[in-house]
Amino acid sequence: MLRDFRQGGPAAIAKVRKHQPAAYMKICALLVPKEMKLEHSGGVKAMTTEQIERGIELIKEMLAEREAEANAKVIEGEAMPSLPAPTAVNAKSS
Repeated sequence: MLRDFRQGGPAAIAKVRKHQPAAYMKICALLVPKEMKLEHSGGVKAMTTEQIERGIELIKEMLAEREAEANAKVIEGEAMPSLPAPTAVNAKSS
């Protein structure tokens, strides 16, 4: 299946999406699990002090990156053509 998908999958999916949208949506729906079981595993109370401290460090790093991205200045410009090559000046014509 993987080999078939790699060889023609994206094109086949696009073709089905375009020409048979109902079949495409049915396939999409079949890919979603009908039931999903989630279990809570202790959360912060189960973490060691080191794990909590590392988690806080990671959150601070993510927030700093987000703030840096928000404050980044974008410089927009337009490329200018380069100047023409200088021409040789005839010294005898003076």
